[in-house]
Amino acid sequence: MLQPGSWIAGYRVERALGSGGMGAVYLAKHPELPRSDAIKVLGEQVGEDEQFRKRFLREAEVAAGLDHPNIVTIYNRGRSDGMLWISMQYVAGTDCAQELHRTQEKAGSQVGLPPERVVRIASEIARGLDYAHRKQLLHRDIKPANILLSEVDGSLDPSLADEQRVLLTDFGVAKAANETESLTVVGTVLATLSYASPEQLKGQQVDPRTDQYSLAATTFHLIAGRVPFKGDSTADVITGHLSKPVPKLSELVPAVPPAVDSVIAKAMAKEADDRFANCRQFTDALQSAFRQSGGQGSFQGVPDRSSNSSRPVQQGATRYSTPPPGQAGSRSNTPAPSSQYGQGPQYGRSSLYGQGPQYGQASRPAQGVSSHSGPQQNAAQISPQHQSAPHRAGGKDDQSGSNAVMIALFIGLVVIAVAILVAILLVA
Repeated sequence: MLQPGSWIAGYRVERALGSGGMGAVYLAKHPELPRSDAIKVLGEQVGEDEQFRKRFLREAEVAAGLDHPNIVTIYNRGRSDGMLWISMQYVAGTDCAQELHRTQEKAGSQVGLPPERVVRIASEIARGLDYAHRKQLLHRDIKPANILLSEVDGSLDPSLADEQRVLLTDFGVAKAANETESLTVVGTVLATLSYASPEQLKGQQVDPRTDQYSLAATTFHLIAGRVPFKGDSTADVITGHLSKPVPKLSELVPAVPPAVDSVIAKAMAKEADDRFANCRQFTDALQSAFRQSGGQGSFQGVPDRSSNSSRPVQQGATRYSTPPPGQAGSRSNTPAPSSQYGQGPQYGRSSLYGQGPQYGQASRPAQGVSSHSGPQQNAAQISPQHQSAPHRAGGKDDQSGSNAVMIALFIGLVVIAVAILVAILLVA
């Protein structure tokens, strides 16, 4: 461990931020710029292994090419006094593992974080992951400790949680999706077992759906306050991932609606082909399950912080399934399974984002849904004027005849009155 005041690659170490299996992370003063960076230094024992040295050096190469608001930025890398190091963006705040521990200590029980907050965190990380996957990069070690939560105005006040930045860090075990050289020793799993996918545990080929599995397991842990599969031994945990069904979150946390169970179960399916097409589809379905079960507007949507759009997420919005042929004008508040599971928007796109009304603009009907649907329009929506219109159109000739009779009668009465008046005058 480096001591405060020591130097590495021109950086002056201020304090230790944490340590892990591959080394320690320090807060260090930049040698030229007026800022402090996080410096990750490879542990001596790990650094003696050539395979781990390759992995550590490649972390910078992999992550330095990523530019996303939900991924920690890598600045530089090098070797100093025999030590390998990487400098990266420093995020003042905490991580999800520490936040969960602090919450449980305060409550004095094994509670989780508020579900709405967890869904927001998962949605932010899903954006970063799908971006990395589009760059053909996998993380392979998604867990609470690798999800950073920033301070808001120098505070970690839970009431400001919805303003926190959420960033994914530690691409130390990241792997290019098209990489042919294996940097994992046969029989060794570098991912944390509590969140590892079945294909990782079995040493099979991995793809972006592996990160989705780990993100779902992390989401489960943050909401339930415990990992999905517990056991007295490593073998018990591995057996759970490989063969046991995912515990129902709604049975562990009463505030979680049963609809969430199927979403988590799909994202943590034993076979990758049975999962969502990408991470955003998973978190979109998760939000939808909470909103639909809790009622319109009861679950706050997650703002899209990955773009510069000022368009807010419409509160209480509902995922609309594609209507069958011949029913394009119909709308349903209950999403069809196909709209959530495997057939929704692809990487980085979602039907839940960017469709709310812009500030200062009136809401418009959804595309393909008319405010008037012709013959299917409800009779109660037709105004009284429209209801009487057919009678006027159908009785035009009869009405003209009635008017002529009335005029004739009036003229006859006038003639009779004049005759009577003349007769009286003659008699007089």
